[in-house]
This record gives sequence, structure tokens and C-alpha cells, in this order.
Amino acid sequence: MRRLLLAASFSLLAGAAIGRPLSYAQRVLPPSRAPGPAVEPFVAINAQRLALVHVRVIDGTGAPALADRTVLIKGGRIVSIGGPELPIPRGSTVLNLAGHSVLPGLIGMHDHLFYIARPDLNAKGHFEPPLLAPQMTFSAPRLYLAAGVTTLRTTGSVEPYTDINLKAQIDAGKLPGPHMDITAPYLEGKSNLFVQMHQLTGPNDARRTVDFWAEEGMTSFKAYMHITRAELGAAIQEAHRLGLKITGHLCAVTYPQAARLGIDDLEHGFFVNTELDPGKKPDQCTPGDGAATLGKMKAGGQAARALIR
Repeated sequence: MRRLLLAASFSLLAGAAIGRPLSYAQRVLPPSRAPGPAVEPFVAINAQRLALVHVRVIDGTGAPALADRTVLIKGGRIVSIGGPELPIPRGSTVLNLAGHSVLPGLIGMHDHLFYIARPDLNAKGHFEPPLLAPQMTFSAPRLYLAAGVTTLRTTGSVEPYTDINLKAQIDAGKLPGPHMDITAPYLEGKSNLFVQMHQLTGPNDARRTVDFWAEEGMTSFKAYMHITRAELGAAIQEAHRLGLKITGHLCAVTYPQAARLGIDDLEHGFFVNTELDPGKKPDQCTPGDGAATLGKMKAGGQAARALIR
């Protein structure tokens, strides 16, 4: 399938007062820049006015797809969608896309810039620690774009300054890639799971960590498996004070506990909720990482309805 990338401009900063702190949206979606030499090969059409004709439109609302539409774009923004009778402004570049579909750019809500590796396999094929998370600085942004993802949340960082600098290069038009909501390094408690993660020493450390990485430019946070309730509560309060969001891949803290603390969302569905795991102890992960709870929590059952509430 032939993919087409269009040069776009999302000018969210128009009218912003100089010196006023940037909003979350302005930090994630700054004005686009002219594509540099490394980006130009990925731009097939660079036109101020563009008309896509005879195209099938999927608008992302769940409504039925619309056939034989005309889509008018000006300065990277969709300005009108209509039928074949829609007038096309003079000077537009016209693309006949009969047989093709268009849809809004996808927003990836859990898109890492690394992968998990177990490089230390012995002769019997057994894994020996440490578990590593190698960075994919070059390939990940290109792969996400190829899949239609134009904005993403990294949902946990193992090379934070790499992520910060990568976002800056993409925003400046120097490298290809989606807009990025860059998540700070994992907020993890005492654990030997990932050797690349900082281990929090308590609530004060959680607050300091959130403050530090927000100042460095991170725009979201993620709590990890062995964080305690006290640490998570402190991190949530500090992130919210700064106007930022925090999610979690939890285990030691259950979903109801995290909800009461005010967490913004939870990753991996019901799978890592340990609320009903046998032998669950406060602020400790369970050996099954939530598998027992998932098995007990039948769809439509009392426990599932209570958790959803």
C-alpha cells in the first residue's frame, strides 16, 4: 500500500502572550516548521492549498464512512469536507484519490520508544538478569508515522534526555516523527526488575522526581509496578499541581486504591489489578501480577461493576 505524507501546519501558538507559560497543548503540539533535509524525503506533497477528490472519508467518530468526498486543506488544516460539487479554490493542488481512504492522524496513547530485551540467555535458554529496555531512537518515530500515528504519548522513558532532544528535533523539522507527549522516567518503588529505573525512596523523592522532570520538559508521568501508595499519592498531587497527567502500570497499588488517590488513567486494562490476588499485602506486588484477580472478575459480575464504579 502506497502511503502519502502531507506537509502540515498546526499553529496552536497564534496570539499567545510572549513570556506566558506554555499550555500542555502548546508544549505537545508546537507550530510546525518547514521540513529540513532529513524530513523532506518523507513529504510527498508540500502545498499551501490541497484538494483531495473522490476519496472515502473515515472521520473517527464511529459514523459510517463517506464515499466520493472532497476534502479541502489550507495551511495543513482541513477547512471543508463535501461532495463532488464542493468548489475547489483556485491555485489548489488536486489529488484524485478514487479508491483510497483518508482518516485523521491517530493518537497513540501508549507508544514506547524502546523495546524489552532479555539478552542474557544461558546455554539452556534461561534468562539471567538484568532485564533491559534498548532505545529505538531512529526507527520508532518512523514506524509510528508509517502506521498513521501523528501524535503519541511515550508512556515511560528509559533514556529521558534522548526523548527530550528527539522531540525538539522533530518539532524543529529536523527529524521525521510524530508530535510527542514525552513521559518522564518511570516512577518506580523498590525493585530489581529493570536496572535502568530509578527507585523512589519515599513520598518526598516522588515529589522531587516529578518536579525535576517537569522542569526538564516532560509533559506526563507514569507510575510503575512497585510504587507505594504514599509515593503514588505524592506524585499525583505534584503532577496535578503542575497541570500534568499521571497514569500507571500498577501491581503493588490496586486499581481502587489508585482511583481514590486521583490517578488520571490506568494502563493494560484490568490485567495488572491485584485487588483480589490471594495473599495481597499492602504496597507489595503479588507473584501473579493480577492474573488471579482477572480470573475472578467475571464480565458483568459484582466485583467488575464495583471496580468500574
